[in-house]
Amino acid sequence: MRVILAILSVVLFGAVAVATSGPLPLAAAIPTKAPHYTPIPSVETEPPLVLDRLARSDGRLAGLFSPPIEGAEIPNDPELLPGAPRDYRAGMHEGIDFPAPTGTPVLAAASGTVARVDVSFLDWNREQQDIALYEALTLGYTPPTTLDRIRGRQVWIDHGKGVITRYAHLSAVEPLVVGQKIDAGVLIGEVGSSGYPQGGPHLHFEVRVGDDFYGNGLSGDALVRAVARLFR
Repeated sequence: MRVILAILSVVLFGAVAVATSGPLPLAAAIPTKAPHYTPIPSVETEPPLVLDRLARSDGRLAGLFSPPIEGAEIPNDPELLPGAPRDYRAGMHEGIDFPAPTGTPVLAAASGTVARVDVSFLDWNREQQDIALYEALTLGYTPPTTLDRIRGRQVWIDHGKGVITRYAHLSAVEPLVVGQKIDAGVLIGEVGSSGYPQGGPHLHFEVRVGDDFYGNGLSGDALVRAVARLFR
């Protein structure tokens, strides 16, 4: 009998607590809407190239790519190249920036297979961005999800042997499909400033080699030469 009374007391106490606690705060009841973008794909490719930092500039990638913007000069400003510090997010730049007006056509730099295309995309708002960047500064590095959002609307092309190119900050993309074969020079999108508009309109062109970015560990003239060798 005492056991039953004890159980009833616990149930009654819980009911009173719920009744008197009131409704949940609005922030807890309605979560902030997250930006919509294609998840980072897990693409089955050939075994990645095994490269140390210096070998990322070797002949296997020399002349593999055409400029992703027709007639564009290859940047040599250190701030536009891989490895440049990005203090606002406690990180570093992982690609090559091609400044260009919004709407400038972006072309596939080499033939390959579409690995990601953000056909449906909703950019984050300023509050979400500020929270994410504050978190990055607190951590001392940029979490992968935050870095992906900073890149904005994207297209990725898999060129095999562990080499992938990323085209970021796009204002629009062509109606591509993941798995679609694509030739060099084909229109894939337009220059924009999605993800991080403070940088102004430009194409962030990133070459991934395995799990790392091309140019990592290089600096100065060696980096400028390595970047120039990518393009034919």
